[in-house]
Amino acid sequence: MSVRFISKVANLIKNTNANANATVNSIASKSVISASSSSTTKATLKAAAPKNAASASKATSSASASATNTITSANTTASSSSIPILQTAFAATAGIATVALTAMTVENVTASSVPNFEPTAQRFDQSTFVGRFSKMVLGCDPVLLTYSQAATLNSKAMVQDYQNLLLNLPADMTSTQMHRALWEAQRIASASLHPDTGDVIPAPFRMSGFVPFNGPICVSMVASTSTPALLMWAWINQSQNALVNYYNRNASSEMTNKTLMTSYGTAVVSALTVAFGLATLIRK
Repeated sequence: MSVRFISKVANLIKNTNANANATVNSIASKSVISASSSSTTKATLKAAAPKNAASASKATSSASASATNTITSANTTASSSSIPILQTAFAATAGIATVALTAMTVENVTASSVPNFEPTAQRFDQSTFVGRFSKMVLGCDPVLLTYSQAATLNSKAMVQDYQNLLLNLPADMTSTQMHRALWEAQRIASASLHPDTGDVIPAPFRMSGFVPFNGPICVSMVASTSTPALLMWAWINQSQNALVNYYNRNASSEMTNKTLMTSYGTAVVSALTVAFGLATLIRK
């Protein structure tokens, strides 16, 4: 009985060892397979990483280049089509200030040497350059635009009543001062009223409005960077000049509408042709 018991114990131990070895072998086999799979996965990721990096780099470079091209294109378009508004405003302001200051200087310098007033005479000697320059500067003075219609009509009344004013001087005014006041009244009246018809000339078409109204047009025309803009400003400039000539025309000899339109059309076509021709020549 003891022999039979010992034999069973031995077989049990043997079977237990066999099962243990099988379990160990199975676990080892799974570990090898898992390690192999892990190695394969890492190798695959390592192989794919450069490709993904290259693709990402190419995508980033492409996006950057596209953005740069878009910005450059936008900047080019903006610079080529824009009109320098600030520069135009500065140039117009400088022109107005220059003419106004020059007119004020001429008026103050010649205040003490004005000739006796005569409605049909000239204040300055037109046989000299200084005389002609002084007359033109005082006529183009932008300050004349600031006088109201009432002030203009009052100045006209002073000129018409000049003889009575010279005979009955105010107590606080000398004869020289009255002559100067009458010359100034004539300047104010003639700047706004047509000499033949007596009609009020619109401000943009007066000689005193030439610098503030035509100056910005000329600057915009010169600063235009495209042919359509250049032609547009050339047409506006020629139209404004035509209206200045019309409102300051000699009304004693009337012109027909056909003559006016023919003259205007010829002037506009000539101006646009010259502007387009010069623009094309310069670009070549």
